[in-house]
Amino acid sequence: MYYVKAIGGGNNIKQENMPMTQEQITANLQTISTNTKTVNMNAEENRAPIAPDLDTNSSIYANTSVSQDSRYYYNQLGENSKIIYDAIVNNIDKLKNGNERINIDADLSALWNNGNGEEELNYVYGDAVNAVNLDKSELFYIDFSKMSLNVFKTSSFFSTKFEFYIDVDKSRYSNYYADGFENSTQVAIAISQVESVKKQVGEACKGNDYAKIKTVHDWLIEYMEYNGDSSHKASIYGAFLERKGVCESYARSLKYILDDLGIENILATGTATNSSGNTEDHMWNYVKLEGNWYAVDATWDDPVILGGGTISNEVKHRYFLKGSKEFFKNHTERMTISESNKIFALPKLSSNNY
Repeated sequence: MYYVKAIGGGNNIKQENMPMTQEQITANLQTISTNTKTVNMNAEENRAPIAPDLDTNSSIYANTSVSQDSRYYYNQLGENSKIIYDAIVNNIDKLKNGNERINIDADLSALWNNGNGEEELNYVYGDAVNAVNLDKSELFYIDFSKMSLNVFKTSSFFSTKFEFYIDVDKSRYSNYYADGFENSTQVAIAISQVESVKKQVGEACKGNDYAKIKTVHDWLIEYMEYNGDSSHKASIYGAFLERKGVCESYARSLKYILDDLGIENILATGTATNSSGNTEDHMWNYVKLEGNWYAVDATWDDPVILGGGTISNEVKHRYFLKGSKEFFKNHTERMTISESNKIFALPKLSSNNY
């Protein structure tokens, strides 16, 4: 559970703890908004052939191009959420230590004191954390649900001052590392290992953008397998070092490498329905190529084959660079990370496959 906490200090102090409700979207992709719907991105997907047509006329889309600074979701945040987002990503060295305080170098007291400040600050913080999680796959060692946004209030007869900062939720945790990490040495080694794998794959990518995207996609499918038996199952660490993971691991890994190659892409969340009619929460990628956007679902391109064996190129690329007419037959995108949080506009896919 996330918390936005008000803490007293100084003279004539008022102290109060204000727990805020939140529910997870995934092990690594979290939200702190109130009254949210629980979404399990790590559910066991059943990869299957394309299903019958589904309705696709229920989306809003971004009208602007995605910048190549890997901050697609950041660019849609409000001013206050951007302040919190910047505070997080500008303090990565502190994050690596797992328990350092992150100061918010901005005055959010007007938001806090507007009569509904507790709830609004909760949403502002939640939007920022959601955007960081979607934009920054490299922060695989952080679990934002172990953090809290704190409001330190100092009151006197003459003035009231506020200080805002992010810190470990010390009532329950000693650090804000993701499960599987315990200290900064482990994190430093993991980062080095992940970057080494990324470099090797990047060096193997030759030719135009299409060839590079295909190389990364095919490497992921050959290199890792769908497996949820790990605390790292939803991260790039699970994919690169353990060579296994769930849909989030596939999608984040593809994004992480394509970002480094300068190819525009984003993570997309939603649901996918297999040929048996079972619908699960899911994550995939949208990739921009030659001016158009296409969907890539590396997870479903890596099916589980009973009894072993290999997959054909046709199966391996069944969900590779697909347009909306085909992809949305069994995928439905989601514009929000939770029902009560910000609506993020998505790029509109090309109607046809690449």
